[in-house]
Amino acid sequence: MNSVSFRHKLFLLTLLPSALLTLLLIAYFSLTGLDALEQQMRSKGLSIVRYLAPISEYAIIAGQREYLQSLARAAGAEDGVKGVLIVDAKGRTLAASGRISLSAEVLQSSVNGPEAVVDEVQWLAFSAPVVRSVDSGRVALDLPGFVVDGSRERVGQVFIELDKAPIRERRHTLLVHGALALLLVLGVMGLSARLLAQKIVRPLQRLVEAARAMSSGQWTTRVRADSGGELGVLEAGFNDMAEHAEEAHRILQKRIEEATAQLVFQARHDPLTGLVNRREFEECLQRALTALQTGGESFCLLQINISHLKHVNESCGYRAGDELLRQLAQLLERQLRPQDCLGRLGGDEFGLILAGATPAQARQLAQELCKRVAAHRFIWQDKVFGITTYVGLTQASAAAPDAQEMLVRSDAACLAARQPQAQGIAESLLPAGTPMRAPGVPLWSEHLGRALAENQLRIEAIPIHCLRAEETVVKLCLLTQRLNTAAASPPYSMLLEAAERQGVAQAYDHYLLMAAFDLLARSQHQAGQLCCLLPLSAQAVASAATANFIAARLAALGMRGHGLCFLFDEALASAQTSRVMAFAQQMRGLGCQIALGRFGAGSTSFALLHTLSPSYVHISPSLTRSLPGSHSLTGLLRAILDITAEHGIPAIAGDVDAAPSLDALREQGIGYAFGQAVAPREPYLAWLEGVVMRGQAQRAG
Repeated sequence: MNSVSFRHKLFLLTLLPSALLTLLLIAYFSLTGLDALEQQMRSKGLSIVRYLAPISEYAIIAGQREYLQSLARAAGAEDGVKGVLIVDAKGRTLAASGRISLSAEVLQSSVNGPEAVVDEVQWLAFSAPVVRSVDSGRVALDLPGFVVDGSRERVGQVFIELDKAPIRERRHTLLVHGALALLLVLGVMGLSARLLAQKIVRPLQRLVEAARAMSSGQWTTRVRADSGGELGVLEAGFNDMAEHAEEAHRILQKRIEEATAQLVFQARHDPLTGLVNRREFEECLQRALTALQTGGESFCLLQINISHLKHVNESCGYRAGDELLRQLAQLLERQLRPQDCLGRLGGDEFGLILAGATPAQARQLAQELCKRVAAHRFIWQDKVFGITTYVGLTQASAAAPDAQEMLVRSDAACLAARQPQAQGIAESLLPAGTPMRAPGVPLWSEHLGRALAENQLRIEAIPIHCLRAEETVVKLCLLTQRLNTAAASPPYSMLLEAAERQGVAQAYDHYLLMAAFDLLARSQHQAGQLCCLLPLSAQAVASAATANFIAARLAALGMRGHGLCFLFDEALASAQTSRVMAFAQQMRGLGCQIALGRFGAGSTSFALLHTLSPSYVHISPSLTRSLPGSHSLTGLLRAILDITAEHGIPAIAGDVDAAPSLDALREQGIGYAFGQAVAPREPYLAWLEGVVMRGQAQRAG
């Protein structure tokens, strides 16, 4: 019904009631007429047998068959009489006229008075008894519905049959007249519906077409408002609504364009500093490199790393770090030309494309930027911070395969700039020439993948000692990696960041995991339990391959993962909470444990306690390094330790380099510590051998 047009619906609504009413009237009058005709026929049949029975009495008694036959012929001559039959008391035929269709059973049956004995489709039969009169001298012609009683002798019976052909003819006539009447009514109502459609449907169709046009985007559509009454009001209202809709569409379109432009800007810019983000910066770098390869001007790439940002975050919170990044972004922007491109690559790293600059000009600008940043003093509340920058410089070359290669080499140069010999600036050339760098400064981060393939990594264990009086049965250590090829290998966190940028962090995770499995396998049958804290990268959490690798190795060794405790930095756990939760759930299913690193440095620390339920927390060094310190820091540390103790989670303090700090940590209630004041770092197999030997010597003593 929904697919029927309004014109057809109106047509149906106009015709159907009239057609139904006409049909009902025709049916009523037809049935009434047929019923009256049938009643008339019954009355006629009863009248004939009522008349024929009394006058046949004497002839039946006297045996005058000729007279009875004349009576039968006279009755059969009546209109509609099909047949007449007169029988005696024993059912023998005395006279007959026409064709009798009655059965023998009916002829043998007796009736008490005039009545209909058979009602068939084609005919109708009546019968009346012939009885002897009480007074033989008087003929009972006036007996309306006489009956036979015990005092009157039955001498015979009369039968007549009436043909129903008149009723059939009457029914046919009524049907024909009814059909003609119905057609007449439908014709009249159809003409009325058409006239009504011209007045109602056409304006409504114009409104429908206008609404469809507006829904398809033709906002200037209007209808001709020439109808009267309610339709005229509807047309005027539609035009008003269309004007408002057109105006709203213009406003909405303007807002959409503004929002789209804002979304495009947000997709290409860093929300904190307003600079282009890493993706847009890489596209700008690729465009510049493509232009250079097709004969365009050369350029240089600077990668700028801001130091002390982590210290500011840990000392004053992330709001202070965000403000520092904003100030430095503005400071760097003021030194640039319009054709240069400055972007934030992430964290404390910025990228700068110097269009048309030579390496000498780029170095000169890098030195100027370093001086201005060094002269800048960041003030937050009652604290003042000095900022240092490290700049990696890379000259563009048409031989560079893509922008990623330039970023990798500039990143390596930026890391090399941290070495004292580099004085904050290191250069790296693309394959067109030998890399330029400060003398004696190795770009170790350029070949992290090769260092892994050539087994140039050294796994070290950092012992973690219990500060409580009782001796723990669990031996804890923190496993890290160092480069054999670097004279001064960077901290493992920096090494892991470089590996993540070069896409080899997952391989480094697996290499560290293999050392942990080796450690656990060697100590499987020794007294005491070993537990290795393993810092993992963000790629390990994001990929299912790491969890599958751990499960497969544990199954191959036939052991549970009680000796593995995966350490996640609080910043990583906050940024990728759902992934870390899923990974932690998988690891707990294997028997492994979870630890939170740099706990207390951010605002999500306590929420992560409920979310991840770690086995250990590594307290942020910013809270433990200065003990005994200010009352505010001590109070904050005390509150954190109270909450962790309430959850039954031991706290670990790291980077403890002075012996007096151990007493302060112990007084605060910290359970474990590591650092130079506790025990030196050493190769993990040497640490294992020492732990086992010391344990055996103590048991022998």
